[in-house]
Amino acid sequence: MSISNFRVLTPNKNKTKYFGVDYFANLYDGSHPTFKYFGSSIDELMIFKDEEVSFNNDKFTIFKTSISELEENKIIGLFQNPDIYHSLDSIAMIIDELKRYNLGLFIETNSEKILNDLEILLDFAKDHPLLIAFPISSYQLINISFFDQKANLDNCQKTIHKLIDAGLNVGLILKPLIPKINDSLLELEKVFKKADSLNVSFIYPSFTLNFDSYKLRNFYDIINKERPDLKNYFFDNYGLKFSWESNNLDELKKYLVFNSKRSRIKFAMKDIISLYRDDSYTQLKLF
Repeated sequence: MSISNFRVLTPNKNKTKYFGVDYFANLYDGSHPTFKYFGSSIDELMIFKDEEVSFNNDKFTIFKTSISELEENKIIGLFQNPDIYHSLDSIAMIIDELKRYNLGLFIETNSEKILNDLEILLDFAKDHPLLIAFPISSYQLINISFFDQKANLDNCQKTIHKLIDAGLNVGLILKPLIPKINDSLLELEKVFKKADSLNVSFIYPSFTLNFDSYKLRNFYDIINKERPDLKNYFFDNYGLKFSWESNNLDELKKYLVFNSKRSRIKFAMKDIISLYRDDSYTQLKLF
């Protein structure tokens, strides 16, 4: 692939969503492995590229040129497809470029390697917008192979605590929400109570599970092998639909809204965006 064909920065056409970023940055080849099976409503880039995941230095070269042409104070989003820390022990060189052009940053990661950049991120946050989100699917590891084994709060809590204790804005993205697997009220209660004790700034629930034909086929293959007891339920209730929502959705929303307000944890996207942006956006829908 020629360097001219790389899509490194993609504009966010709806800044009431996706944590208010102005541009999505793609500096890797390959995809996060969970995108072989599903995406969620907060995943702008749902594509799965079946190739080795690796940081692409040619893309980074284009990135440096591209951001030099942006207005100051724009927010660059590093979402987790794939995780920015997959092949990197530090993103110091990315931070340096953002500082050079006075840009802000949103990071979605559940890598403990973010702690390698703690001092760098603290320095960056003094003068630049910064928000960090940890994608979480459950309180403890769920033993099904399509789940990210890092994406449970039990695994991430120490890293989250250290970032928050240092003074950074950190929250959770709850995804994916899969019916009959991690969509119970009890599961949400366990996640919320631990998140509250960690003093997270926000919890954003991505309640919709999204597929395409490729992902859905792979998802059902795993269900057939690892949770055959759910096969009939899924076919009867969702079949070959590309968008799924839990039958517990109303109960889960009610719990999250009530307890977030009581704990002063932000949950509406517009309020989460206000944590690190001075400009305001109007959100048409709560979730």
